Amino acid sequence: MPAQAGENIQVISATLNQDFKLGILHLDNEVTWQKTSNEKILPLPQLSLYHNLYIETKLAKKVLSVQLGADVRYFSKYKAPAYTPAIQQYHLQADDDQVDIGGYPIVNVYANLQLKRTRFFVMMYHVNQGMMSNANSFLSPHYPINPRMLKLGLSWNFYD
Repeated sequence: MPAQAGENIQVISATLNQDFKLGILHLDNEVTWQKTSNEKILPLPQLSLYHNLYIETKLAKKVLSVQLGADVRYFSKYKAPAYTPAIQQYHLQADDDQVDIGGYPIVNVYANLQLKRTRFFVMMYHVNQGMMSNANSFLSPHYPINPRMLKLGLSWNFYD
């Protein structure tokens, strides 16, 4: 039966962002540490990481911008809230069916090309699928991460 917690829950977190650039090589980083005063009521991953390594340059008389790179997302294991589609709500996991999620990196590789106001992109999502044994590859309990897939896109900014 749903119940409301009788006490306050406090969350403390710290995020560090640092981007590095060496010529055409870029490394964007974000690290977040967080802690909750009651893990049973408000479960959170203690550590979340995002890193993006790419080269960025201009080609073809400096009118074509090119980005080629890879990004990695990771969060530490924790007992994430479960999802019930019938009511479209997240809720705490049942005591008899608790699973940890996280502890698994998601790696994407991509290419972005921009010519004037038009941007083309190609991304291979979840490149590392199947490369780690016993991988806990879920973003929510009982809902696996999307499999490896190729994404193509076009973005065209019009004048106002």
